[in-house]
Amino acid sequence: MLPTVKPRYTWAFLVANLVVFAVLTLAGGSENPVVLIGFGANFAPLVSAGEYWRLITANFIHIGVVHLLVNSYALYVVGQQVEALYGHARFVILYLLTGFSGAVASYLLTQGLSAGASTSLFGIFGALGVYFYRYRDLFGELSRQQLIQMGFTLLINIVLGFLPGSRIDNWGHLGGLIGGVVLGWFLCPRYRRTDPFLAAFQPALRQRAELANDYFTDANSLWRQLPAVLAFIAALVGLLAARRLL
Repeated sequence: MLPTVKPRYTWAFLVANLVVFAVLTLAGGSENPVVLIGFGANFAPLVSAGEYWRLITANFIHIGVVHLLVNSYALYVVGQQVEALYGHARFVILYLLTGFSGAVASYLLTQGLSAGASTSLFGIFGALGVYFYRYRDLFGELSRQQLIQMGFTLLINIVLGFLPGSRIDNWGHLGGLIGGVVLGWFLCPRYRRTDPFLAAFQPALRQRAELANDYFTDANSLWRQLPAVLAFIAALVGLLAARRLL
């Protein structure tokens, strides 16, 4: 039996995205560039002028209802999985910091206007891929299927991003994905088998046959990985500082 939590912050981020979208709509429309910039979209000239907070706020802004619906569905599906497996605190860190890393990549490598939670979504997607890769022996065929599906999904998104007229921010997605893989590697749960005799006193529902005779605890505390998280933030800040000096 794997230690999991009931998703909570996935819903909080979904609500936050919906509220921001409603405010944008009332303020003049979520596809209006003036409104988007006014509410904190990632716009390179203003970021270069010192408005670095846009690299965070842009991840809660969506351009049009289709953009919102697609990202909301992806967050609903993938977010719940990652939060359940990684835990509340690590999920929040993954979501916010991979959104930041994606926004930084977009700012450094493009000069257009960008916004949306897809940077964070690619981040938690990468973290989920790390999870199934690390536990490929434990999950067997399930891990293999998950990794193949993820690879196929990534390939489709990359191809769509290079189509003529596409407004997909491939650099932002890639920055979020790389951030998710890096952070996911350090924050990924590290399971330790517990004593079957002691585990027998823990009421649990066996849902997978391959895990029916095993109980696990997560030995990877967030405090243990705090230096890695801080180093990740420092690296992103360093990239921004280097860009400012050039």
